[in-house]
Amino acid sequence: MKTNTKEKRTFLFYPILFGVYPVLALYAFNRNEIVVTAIQQAVITSIIVTIVVIGLSLLVFRSWQKAAAHATLTLLLFYTYGHVYDFAQNITVFGKVLGRDRFLIPIWILLFVIGQILLLRSQKTTLNRVLNTVSLFLMIFVAVQILVPLVQFSGSKTNSPDELVSAQTNPSSTLVDRDVYYIVVDAYSRQDLLQKEIGLDISGFISELESLGFYIPACAQSNYDNTLPSMTTSLNMNYLDALHLDYFGDKAKYESYIKKNLVMESFKKMGYSTATFPSLHPMLDLPDSTYYYDYFEDTSTLKSLASLNFQYLFLKTTLVRPLVAFIERNQEIRVPAYLATWLPTGNTLDSREYRQYQQNIFAFDSLQKIPNLAGKTFTYAHLYITHQPFVFYPDGSFHPFLMQDIYGYRDQVIYANTRLLEIVETILATSDPQPIIVIQSDHSFFENADRVKILNAYYLPDGGTENLYPTITPINTFRMIFNTYFGGQYELLPDVSRYSENKVVYETPSTCVGTTSTEK
Repeated sequence: MKTNTKEKRTFLFYPILFGVYPVLALYAFNRNEIVVTAIQQAVITSIIVTIVVIGLSLLVFRSWQKAAAHATLTLLLFYTYGHVYDFAQNITVFGKVLGRDRFLIPIWILLFVIGQILLLRSQKTTLNRVLNTVSLFLMIFVAVQILVPLVQFSGSKTNSPDELVSAQTNPSSTLVDRDVYYIVVDAYSRQDLLQKEIGLDISGFISELESLGFYIPACAQSNYDNTLPSMTTSLNMNYLDALHLDYFGDKAKYESYIKKNLVMESFKKMGYSTATFPSLHPMLDLPDSTYYYDYFEDTSTLKSLASLNFQYLFLKTTLVRPLVAFIERNQEIRVPAYLATWLPTGNTLDSREYRQYQQNIFAFDSLQKIPNLAGKTFTYAHLYITHQPFVFYPDGSFHPFLMQDIYGYRDQVIYANTRLLEIVETILATSDPQPIIVIQSDHSFFENADRVKILNAYYLPDGGTENLYPTITPINTFRMIFNTYFGGQYELLPDVSRYSENKVVYETPSTCVGTTSTEK
């Protein structure tokens, strides 16, 4: 009787913790790429799912002590399906890939039935105590993962431009107040790579840029193969090791270098206004600029693009994944607008795809208006037109069910070329004096050594292109611009390209369009 009394008095909180843990763990794993406010919708979803599952278990078993373990089993199966699906895609049984709904769903049903039977026959007193302890440990562990980087960042010292390079090399303003545009087209691959991998000939686009006065380095490569290290080093004009950053280290340490990057701080010191655009990567988001072009500025966080993207990512890890895949395969299905924030996919004007489409269009349109701003402006526009989710037909109309593969990517590049030419022509026609324009990618769409082969184009008026050379990389872009136009004295660094594979960083030699030569 004493044991039963003790069992009844034991508060079993583990089903609740197991219900919330998956969202927090997913955020902790992606914390450097997702702003914390974006998880609200997914947290609410997990709470609703947990309440429903617990409520149904209580109806069946009429006792919290009995229902807790059964509810937890259901929640675990619900929240792990997508993870197992991804893992099972690499497993083949009798020539069949195991990571398919038609195989996994029957297995999940079998696990549910067997698990419930075993729980009915089990001695729950010990099991409940163990699960209470495990759930508490998991929550403490994920809380540490989330909170420690926040505390470290809040107590970290922000690097100033004068600490990154000596004060004597800082540029100064000149008599010609030119607008400067740094347009980064995420994942845009080099001309020869597009031709080889997807049969897309962009020689017409390249020729049009050259006819407008652009210089296109024949051996264009990025310094790194991922967005965060690539942009951190480009905006600070130095390599990771010189910035005391580790490629595989804690990415939270990159944030101070981005928020107070040397390039933008230098332009601010010269009296420039700054214009930026929302980034899919929170560390690269710079909303404190003079002009911040966010189409969803007045939209609630629950309906923001970041929230919808995280909700989508979260649902893909759960047993809802087959439903999401079914909707995406069947274009005739229309997700009602009132469900769009809960199931953000499909052909609806409230889907995450359409919001990505709206922001991309708004970014393009806004770029064309920047020459009309008063005074001199430095614009950092990180565009995601060629970044997933792919949402454009080649003519620029909305495509809600475009396959997220090389063919979808091809359509994005075609439309991006059209709009980029329009933007450049508008900027050149409405700017006086002539501006400085850099159109550059952070990395390519493809993998391994090809990951560093990028689009790189420079419009440098009044003879500025004389200082360019075929193998110039982003690390030297603004060193050269500051030297040429703003009295800078930066030494150009060696142009080195690095990519990672299996947690190892490799240097890849320079290659050029039309050749595999490693000579510069």
